[in-house]
Amino acid sequence: MTRYKVSVAVFFVLIATIGCSSTNSDVSALPSGEYETRVYEVFGMGCPGCHGGVEKLIAKIPDVEKAEANWQDKQVAVVIPAGAQLDDEQVWDAVRRSNFTPGERIK
Repeated sequence: MTRYKVSVAVFFVLIATIGCSSTNSDVSALPSGEYETRVYEVFGMGCPGCHGGVEKLIAKIPDVEKAEANWQDKQVAVVIPAGAQLDDEQVWDAVRRSNFTPGERIK
């Protein structure tokens, strides 16, 4: 029975570690003159792994080059080509579909 409890505990630790892994991509690495960065508030992200789902859904929006969420700042930066016509409602919808609460557009 003790062996079972240890196995279950190890399993949950592994799942938590995988689910909450964080990758630090760099939005600033994109050429600034060719792209525009918009920043939106996102509420409900509670760990470093939370950002993955919202980033993936926002990245699927047409014209989005990159999405980078920061769970500590409760924000997501969305990079689009300069002059692209991105509707904020598309971003807010993706935030809702990833089970987070959208806030205001900050930038």
